[in-house]
Amino acid sequence: MAPRILVTGIPSHLTRLIQKAEGAQVFYSEKQPQPESKEAFLRELKNISNTGNYLIGEGALRALSPNATHIPFWHLWNAVNNGTGLDTINDRFDICVFTCANLLRKGLSADAEALVLSKLDMPVVMLGIGIQNRPDLEQSLPEGTQRLLKVLKEREHYFLTRGEETAAFLKEQGFSFVRPVGCPSLYFMPANVRRALRRLPDVKVGECRTVFTGYMGAELNTIGDMNALSSDDGRSSYVVQDEMLHFDMQVEPDADGRVYDSASGGVIGDLTFKGSDELKKKVNVHAFFDTNQWRAWTSSMDFAFGRRFHGNVIALQAGVPSLIVAVDDRMREMLNFSGLPKLEAADFNGANDRAAFVADHLAAINIPQVIETYSERERNFRSVLNEIGIA
Repeated sequence: MAPRILVTGIPSHLTRLIQKAEGAQVFYSEKQPQPESKEAFLRELKNISNTGNYLIGEGALRALSPNATHIPFWHLWNAVNNGTGLDTINDRFDICVFTCANLLRKGLSADAEALVLSKLDMPVVMLGIGIQNRPDLEQSLPEGTQRLLKVLKEREHYFLTRGEETAAFLKEQGFSFVRPVGCPSLYFMPANVRRALRRLPDVKVGECRTVFTGYMGAELNTIGDMNALSSDDGRSSYVVQDEMLHFDMQVEPDADGRVYDSASGGVIGDLTFKGSDELKKKVNVHAFFDTNQWRAWTSSMDFAFGRRFHGNVIALQAGVPSLIVAVDDRMREMLNFSGLPKLEAADFNGANDRAAFVADHLAAINIPQVIETYSERERNFRSVLNEIGIA
């Protein structure tokens, strides 16, 4: 009999519709939020912290068997802390898939994860676990994260990592079932990903409708990207993920009290950010809380470029050619493993002509090899899920 799968951790965008959870049941609203006021808009951002993370939970749920049920982590946490306990959860499920990201880092102590997973009486699959920076692994990880690893070592566990470096670290810690698979978001709509990769040589850099992601408000190089690669006709756009929470980006309501248009995903209020006076091209700003809307909108673009992993992955899912700038070890691990095309930030930032640099890079990509590597990674991902028995 197929195992009954509990999925928790990083959620998909459907978590926005949850009204309440009781025991092993989750109740969803039929009404989509429309966060058009400043207060509602910022609240939606805070609920996930980074909208790109929705792709992780979504990719996991799509890959798992129909016996998989998502229970929000906050419900499990509340049940442990209020004394209700997890007896119902333990009776209802056979295995837990915990969707995660760069969990192994010095800036995060996984105390909540360690506590909740210690109360689950079932095997645990850590899906998408990865590092933030290599030096973090050379020092002691935070106490809560060490406790989490101890909890997992004491039971049947499966580590499905974002790449080879995380896998090597966990094997050094004595864990047995460790498989590098990449981020689950990479294998959502794989036919579209391959189509997007085939289209890379056709990109007209600086002339086409380009969607950018990055660190606008914190990183001036993002503005340099848009100045160099945007078309002159105002058809290029930038998609916000968490800039208004963590970087120097502010938005104020328009005359109607709105900062956001739910229909188009457009940010319509008065937007200010560090380096705004340096932006020489007209670029529209968008934000998306529903990944289906995000993909549908992105599918109308010609090219995606930027310094955010998931902001570019969703373009690939939509069949749009994409080129990612690797800005840290976290991204390098995922990109090196997947074989997706990338630019090194240091090389690109120092280019005298960024548009020519990108065009030359695209022309030099061995597309058949990239597609074959990606396809092999997809087969490996699904094979590992089958090996565990959760596909």
